Amino acid sequence: MEEAVVDRSVLPMLHPSRENGAKWFNHDTQVSTAVRKVIQSCFKGPYYSWKKVPPFYKGTWFSLFKKKFNWNPAINHQVKGEFDKLAAYRLKGMISAAKKDAQKTGEKPDWIMSDVWAIMEAHWATAKAIEKSAKARASRMSDRGGIGPYSHVAGSRSFAKVQDVLEANNEDFCFFAVMKKTHQKADGTYSDQRARLVAEAYEKHLEEHLGQLEIAGEQRTAENLGLREKNEIYVKAATGVSNQGIFGLGALRSEVLLAGEASSSAPQLEEPEMCPQRMQEMETELKESREENLQIQRRLEALEKKLESLERQNA
Repeated sequence: MEEAVVDRSVLPMLHPSRENGAKWFNHDTQVSTAVRKVIQSCFKGPYYSWKKVPPFYKGTWFSLFKKKFNWNPAINHQVKGEFDKLAAYRLKGMISAAKKDAQKTGEKPDWIMSDVWAIMEAHWATAKAIEKSAKARASRMSDRGGIGPYSHVAGSRSFAKVQDVLEANNEDFCFFAVMKKTHQKADGTYSDQRARLVAEAYEKHLEEHLGQLEIAGEQRTAENLGLREKNEIYVKAATGVSNQGIFGLGALRSEVLLAGEASSSAPQLEEPEMCPQRMQEMETELKESREENLQIQRRLEALEKKLESLERQNA
């Protein structure tokens, strides 16, 4: 039976500007939901991380995604990059949720085949996986130098979605406003101590910036600063407080270059050339991935043979 041809001209449009009703990754739940459903509809192996998904299936998932949205061919490369990032993020959350639910109920999710789930469970039971999980949990729960574990009050909403809501309500939607909305509790205190430190640093840098403008003969207030100015000040403050990148933005970190282009306060991208040590690490990771994929393939073949044997016995 031939696959039905989809008229993409009638599909919702994707564009980073989000003009004329266009949608974009991390800014629209419809896109995120579509990515989740694509993954669930074609989950054919023990893909417990994005790194374990074969290139063929990454391509298949993107092809299925094309049947749900339309975009200008000129931005296809950008769309593919954003799709991969969102798919990797959603896959991680989906597998984590499936694993937690299975621990509570003893049942696998419907969208994962039984033989695939068995391989995934076997992987999670290995000493290497258990150690990695323990390290990740310890990192999440660490006091980060005395300031406690990370937390926010955004719930399940992405920070990009929070920014969209602020903008739709004609409120300030600069990076600092997003950070406050996602980390400040109703009583005015912060849910995360690093958020408090970033807020204090922002206020300090803001005061310094206004002072410099006053010296230059410009009488400005925080309220009439432009979005780009405020975002540059936030990037400077957040980068100074955290040594792990720009704090409090979530997926909005990808927009930092837009806010900070031509500004020395914006963090610089790494040079394309990689150091020999990193290249060696990547080669090792690739080798381990290939070996693990071979082991998975052997297990699947063994399961298929077992099923065939059972079918012959029952025939």
